[in-house]
Formats: sequence, structure tokens, C-alpha cells
Amino acid sequence: MGDITSLSAGDEWPNHYRGFSLQISPNGSIWWQLYSGTDRLELSSPPTELVETLLELKHLGGRIHITEDGHVLTRVEEDESDDYIDIYVGDIELDGELVPQDNPEFGIPLRPDELSSGDLWPSVYDGSRYSFAGERVWWQNGSTNRRHMVDGKFPQDILETLRRYKSSGGSFRITPWGDVITLVPSHPAPGEVQAQFGDLPRVVQNIIKLRKERGVEMLPIYIGNVGDATIEVTEPRSLTDELSTEERDALSSWASGLGRTSTTSPAAHETESQQQPSEEDIPSTDEADDVPRFDDDPVDWMRDNIEKKEE
Repeated sequence: MGDITSLSAGDEWPNHYRGFSLQISPNGSIWWQLYSGTDRLELSSPPTELVETLLELKHLGGRIHITEDGHVLTRVEEDESDDYIDIYVGDIELDGELVPQDNPEFGIPLRPDELSSGDLWPSVYDGSRYSFAGERVWWQNGSTNRRHMVDGKFPQDILETLRRYKSSGGSFRITPWGDVITLVPSHPAPGEVQAQFGDLPRVVQNIIKLRKERGVEMLPIYIGNVGDATIEVTEPRSLTDELSTEERDALSSWASGLGRTSTTSPAAHETESQQQPSEEDIPSTDEADDVPRFDDDPVDWMRDNIEKKEE
């Protein structure tokens, strides 16, 4: 992880790029949108100074991402290149409501409170996207698809609650104020869900309806809060990385111990094409891939497609 303590607006961001997504227009308005073409929900308390900073860096405005620590990030085009770089814009403590442009009376709280684990999430589903399976937690780079494991211990109470609702693992989000939310295809207390759904804001009910119409038949629920935990990720190993002296010595010792001391059967000398494995010998997808793949958060992919067009 890179040092971010001395960053200034416009400096390149040294860590993983993620966060709650908002859009800033050239006129200074700041808003959230589910899909391109749907209603814009404007932030009721726009951070004027941050908006001005962003417009100095990107005169036409653009998308920002706010990490679970409140750091604001964006992407800008490199000089004389079609590539983009991740840059730091500033810090923010989000608050207020997300308000439909033409119907402000239907505004929804940005930061819902007084929630218990398993409650339906009464706001927009967004935040830094991570995945988990068992004890492992990782962030996946959308550009390279490489998985970066979370460095250090992830809050165990959050992991236990996630496993309760998604025993096989899956994806989840962390909001800029530390709330953890996830999408579930079923709920262990359907009666409570039915009662809570009727109390959801009209805007949230329509967001769930739009997702369902696009095949996302899952409900957003609240898991808990990560508190003061800092989420850092490691760089995945590359096949071109140089082995350390200790690693080379350990591998050399291991390899030297592989010599056979018993007679080898003729079948062992057959090539792979000559051998006919039984069905039981063929690993399943899960066995072949140490880290599972999840498709339980398609909203993220849809927004990524929008973002690529806009930036």
C-alpha cells in the first residue's frame, strides 16, 4: 500500500481504486444514478469546496468514487495518451439526502441509521466492492481482473454475519461511513422482509423493481459496520516476480526430495494424451480455481460500462 498521508489534490492515487459512485456536472451539481437514463438523485448538501477542486481537475466534471475511509478519487486522461490515471481529489464526510430532481419530497437518507443485521437497506446500494469466501476477503481489479487479497484481519463479526446470509461467499459493499451491505437472493426471515419492504422509501422500492426487471432478483440488506478497521490489499504475485533467496532455497530443498525410491510403473511414463482420467479425476470448476468467481453484484458491471463511456 502506498503512503497517502501527504497527498494533495491532483496527486496520483497509489492504492486500489474503488468507492461509492457520484457524478459531478459542470454546473456544480452532484448526483447519483442507478442506470444511464434513470432519474438522477441529487445530493442535498453538496460539498462546495470538493466540487470546485474536481472541476479544476476536470473542467467538464465527471465521476468520483469515495472510499470506505472518505477519500475521494477520480480518473483523468494522461497527457498525449488515451490512458487514464487514478488521482486523489480530497476527503469528504458524506451526509444529507439523495433527492429526485423533480420530486424533492421523495428524498431518501444517504446514511440510514438504527439498522440491525439483516434489515433491508433503505438507501441506494453502492460503495467499495469486495468479495469473500470463508476467511478470505479480496478486491478485484476491474481492469485486469486480478484479485488482491485484503492484508490483515478483516472484522470477524462482519465476516460471520456475511457467511450467515451468503454461506458460499459472494460480494459486498462498504459505504464511505463504514456500513457493510450486500445483495441476497433469499432471506431467512421472509415475514420480516415483507413487513420491511412496505416501509422502504418509494425511490428504493423502484430501484429494486428496476433491478428485478433486469434479472437482478436480489434484495439489499444491512450487515454491520467495520468501525475503525482499515482495509488494505496486497499485490498479487506475478509469474515474472523474482524469488527471494529463502524461497529459492525452500523450493530447491523441496524439489530434491521428490526423487523416487521405488519402481515406477510403465503407466507413469505415459504422456497426458495417452492417459484416460476417470470422471472422478477431473477437478470441478471450484477445485480448479482456488478463488471462486461471483456474479452476485451485476450493478457494478453495468455502472462500469457507463463509466467507460463517460470517461
